Amino acid sequence: MGLLAPVCRSVRGTTLACPLGVSIDPETMEELLANETARLSLRPLRVGETVEGTVAAVAGDEATVDLGERPAGVIPIREAGSEPLRIGEHLIAVVVLPEGPDGRVVLSLRRARNRKQWTEMEELQRSGDVIDASVLDANRGGVVVDVGLRGFVPLSQLVSIGAIDTHEPGVPAAVKALVGKRLQVRVLEADPRRDRLILSEKAATQQLRRDRKARGTAQLAEGDVLGGTVVGVTSYGLFVDVGIADGLVHRSEITWDTGVEPTSLHRLGDAVRVKVVGVDRDRQRISLSIKRLGSDPWEQYVNQLETGQTVTATITRVMPYGAFARIADGVEGLIHVSELAAQPVADPKGAIRVGDVLALRIVAIDRERRRLSLSARLAERT
Repeated sequence: MGLLAPVCRSVRGTTLACPLGVSIDPETMEELLANETARLSLRPLRVGETVEGTVAAVAGDEATVDLGERPAGVIPIREAGSEPLRIGEHLIAVVVLPEGPDGRVVLSLRRARNRKQWTEMEELQRSGDVIDASVLDANRGGVVVDVGLRGFVPLSQLVSIGAIDTHEPGVPAAVKALVGKRLQVRVLEADPRRDRLILSEKAATQQLRRDRKARGTAQLAEGDVLGGTVVGVTSYGLFVDVGIADGLVHRSEITWDTGVEPTSLHRLGDAVRVKVVGVDRDRQRISLSIKRLGSDPWEQYVNQLETGQTVTATITRVMPYGAFARIADGVEGLIHVSELAAQPVADPKGAIRVGDVLALRIVAIDRERRRLSLSARLAERT
């Protein structure tokens, strides 16, 4: 009777025969088969695929990377940059060659980092966050910057250079002067497939201004008195930087004196004191006033006046319908054309001039509408 091979425990419905004199732990055999099945089921790696692993060894000019159930990977030491690779270090790399000459997977750290940086740029494009950029080079079209990747800021998106002559030959001096400096920029376009990264200093400046106004409107309240600097002069008023935000002093809030052009009283860079008179948090607007830091001359002076009283006034404006005369700083009244003289006046400019000083009779005081009606004709009778 021949010897029978010992029969091992069946695994997954299959009866295994063990060689004579060999004992196999059924549990170990099951694990081996499961691991082999898992290994064979792994799909082949592809060029450009991202993998994770752990540095298993560093020798010579390369590092061996443990990729788990896959064959080991290899990374050239030069790929590590200034930071040396260390045994046990976890890393993410890109597959350059799924199977090198020695069977190992050739990997690249640089490509993985580059891919990560493009992902960050795409996220920044969506979020609109502001980042710092170092200016590397300048040309007629704008500046080349470093944000981890090389990007470009077009001339139209630069605000720190001011106005320049685009017809000037060569690279404008103001653009050249940016090389070596840092700019705050926003990502306008991040396209890794075209290796195209466009950034904007203008958009970053606008975003920072909006963020600053949001903080300012959250912190300021009506009645606050602040020191500030005039940063803009327009036909409709002054923009004043009060430290945490910019606000507008409307032309009607610059001075009580109606006999002058309000915006001519201040220049860029002037230090001013302002009072917060309005905070619109929804529209992020801050309204300021210079004149309200002083008392209202109308309230002070007009209470002393009476109808029929004669006062001395200076002509400030001559209009087709009459003339305005200043009785005191911040207090003016209107002389209607019919009240300029005893005889009818066809053209006020022919009868009176700016700067003339006249005796005038107060004929009406409208305190609610803040209006004075004056008469030169009646004053002549006294």
